[in-house]
Amino acid sequence: MLRFFPVLGGAIALFACACIPALELVPCDLTAGKGRLEVDAQCGMLAVPLDPDDPSGVSIELFVAVVEALAEDPAPDPLTVIAGGPGDAATRFFAMAQNAFARILRYRDIVLVDQRGSGQSVPLRCANLDAMGILDDASVDADTLVELALDCLANLAFDPRFFTTSVAVRDLERIRAALGYPQLNLYGISYGTRVAQHYLRRFPNRTRSVVLDGVVPATASLGPDIALDSQAALDALFARCRNDAACQAAFPNLRVRFQSVRDRLQKEPVEIAFGHPRTGEPVTTTINHFVLAAVVRLLVYSPPSSGLLPVLVEAAYEGDYEALAAQAHILSENLEGLAAGLNYAILCTEDQPFWGELDLDAQRRTYLGSTFVEVLGRVCEAWPRGVLDADFKQPVASDAPVLLLSGELDPITPPRYASLVAAHFANAVNIVGRGQGHGMLTLGCVQRLMASFVESAAPQSLDLACVERIRPFPLFVSPMGPAP
Repeated sequence: MLRFFPVLGGAIALFACACIPALELVPCDLTAGKGRLEVDAQCGMLAVPLDPDDPSGVSIELFVAVVEALAEDPAPDPLTVIAGGPGDAATRFFAMAQNAFARILRYRDIVLVDQRGSGQSVPLRCANLDAMGILDDASVDADTLVELALDCLANLAFDPRFFTTSVAVRDLERIRAALGYPQLNLYGISYGTRVAQHYLRRFPNRTRSVVLDGVVPATASLGPDIALDSQAALDALFARCRNDAACQAAFPNLRVRFQSVRDRLQKEPVEIAFGHPRTGEPVTTTINHFVLAAVVRLLVYSPPSSGLLPVLVEAAYEGDYEALAAQAHILSENLEGLAAGLNYAILCTEDQPFWGELDLDAQRRTYLGSTFVEVLGRVCEAWPRGVLDADFKQPVASDAPVLLLSGELDPITPPRYASLVAAHFANAVNIVGRGQGHGMLTLGCVQRLMASFVESAAPQSLDLACVERIRPFPLFVSPMGPAP
């Protein structure tokens, strides 16, 4: 493998061969959380064709970062971390989750590529949508959301047809070649698992191992199941509280009280004034049933945050909406950085056209309702469909080493998705975390397993004893936390 060679000015030049453009890297900081989190890296820009089939046409630049291994003689094949969304940036995601990759970083470089349309790779920003938080989004109607999305489309700087997964994996292969790595180990989370699978399909000889965390099958079309699976996760939380003596004593009839709060807010939104949870500045906020739904949807993604829901529901039932409003502000900040234009470019090419007949009545019986799919469907009627490989929606079959990770209560990529994918992999281990949600990366057990897997590329040799010891995060029975 070609290693890094220092040149004047502290830059790093990497040359795979005379036919591949040099990728010059310089020291940089990757940041997240409004600058509160930082990672030292080597960063650069690589020019690629906007249309990969027209190499002499318009070009765009992709932002690439390499976090160098701690070992003096690292393994020749790095780990490439692929973010979710669609629309999140790999560099931002890694800065947020850097500690989870510490074991792997000891012996391997970590390569991060902001997928075209995200982060610092010509992001497909929608200024009128990206600035909207949960509270803003809940204050406008469906017609306005569609209008804002189509206004964004009209003002994009680049043709969104070339911002799809089929093109993104070709970008990743260009970057691998430019950096001189013989193979890649891939970690993908959520939508990133789709990218990882398609890279494996297109470039099997360049893929050493794959970790899929919160698995999206190639055959799945995201959208119609979101409300149904999220309702199932919420129902599981209600059942867990009912079967937990401390939770049941603190919050009897939690399901009924949640529905009462939802009905009340649907009939009459509530305006409250309180101190912003991060800055303390006074803010005035309107809480309606859309705000409630958005907060619940995001909190059920992970066990620690879903454990807060009984307390939030009880407070709202008693007429105190301040905690709910505070969560809406906090969650809105966590969503900053997602590129709405890229989200539409991908969903309107890879998902919505394959929905088939929708059961809107079933959606309307959930706490989320049918607004999401109805708005997305109307947007995608006007949004241009992009580049889609002919086999894109077919299952990915491979004998490459694959580790699949799912949370038992994942509200958007449930374990059945991983089972569909695993059926086509000859050398895979499929792990389901008891009581866990979307993304298993934060669990220490999983971090150890992932590091062992990437080191050995032998999923069948993993010691899975720690998986049996995974337990759900305890439910809060008061604002102070769980029962002793």
